[in-house]
Amino acid sequence: MSTLIRKLRELVSAARRRNSSTSFNGRLLEQHRDDVYVLMHQQLGGLR
Repeated sequence: MSTLIRKLRELVSAARRRNSSTSFNGRLLEQHRDDVYVLMHQQLGGLR
């Protein structure tokens, strides 16, 4: 479970770094949301 949390934190920090220097991009935000959703389900599926 700690691997999942670490990956999510990395995604969030990377998104913050990118968004701080660029304007808001709704499509990019949606893609990150989809990536996180898939990652969570892959990790949780592996725990069963």
